[in-house]
Amino acid sequence: MSNIVPFNEMESMASYIVRSKLFGAKDESQAMSLMLLAQAEGCHPMTAIQDFDIVQGRPARKTHSILARFQAAGGSVAWEEIGPTRAIGTFSHKQGGSLRVEWTFEQAKKAGLTNKDNWKNYPQAMLRARAIAEGVRAVFPGAIGGMLTVEEAQDLAPAPAAKNMGAADVVISQDWIAAVGICETADEVKAVWQAGVKEIQAANDKAMYDRFKSAVAERGASLKDAARTVEMPAAEPAQEMSDEEKDLQRSGGQP
Repeated sequence: MSNIVPFNEMESMASYIVRSKLFGAKDESQAMSLMLLAQAEGCHPMTAIQDFDIVQGRPARKTHSILARFQAAGGSVAWEEIGPTRAIGTFSHKQGGSLRVEWTFEQAKKAGLTNKDNWKNYPQAMLRARAIAEGVRAVFPGAIGGMLTVEEAQDLAPAPAAKNMGAADVVISQDWIAAVGICETADEVKAVWQAGVKEIQAANDKAMYDRFKSAVAERGASLKDAARTVEMPAAEPAQEMSDEEKDLQRSGGQP
């Protein structure tokens, strides 16, 4: 593929696309997603602004792009009629044969589509787009690539808005102060501190944090004092002198 563009260059391109407000992408992540999709199909990333659109949060392929891809791949369409009440065309491709497709305004009305502004204001364009989508999808689906057309996406019900469930409460999993109290080494105290402090800070419990910090300091100091006591050798107990040793001591060392 000769159209590979480095990721960092695409990021810069996406930034300019969004700031220009010319191509419908609301943020850089949308622009980048479409550009990566275009590159995956072997096209230069900037063709994404010509071939794709974001409709109600969904990526969709523009109808003119679908027809152009269909014809570039050897497909053809013969239009019998295109008007505000009916669009009829025969779509042909050597791999998928031929299909005559008819879309009428009455058909769209029965499907509950015509109450929207795009059908009220541009019925001819909407009928033509529906005919293209159905015909190309039937005889050469590779030109659509499993996506919706922009017009199909516009006719879908809006995606439900995400519900705000509120901030989740962080549950402290155990009594970290008690855990400190049973530590037998400084390394154990350190491990309990590292695990407990993350949880307590995430719970935003300042009082618990202060008590936990104090308990860790006290246990650490206690373990250090115990270590010093063990390291210092204990004094040997005095031995009882025999009677002979006592007589010798009284005589000043003279036998």
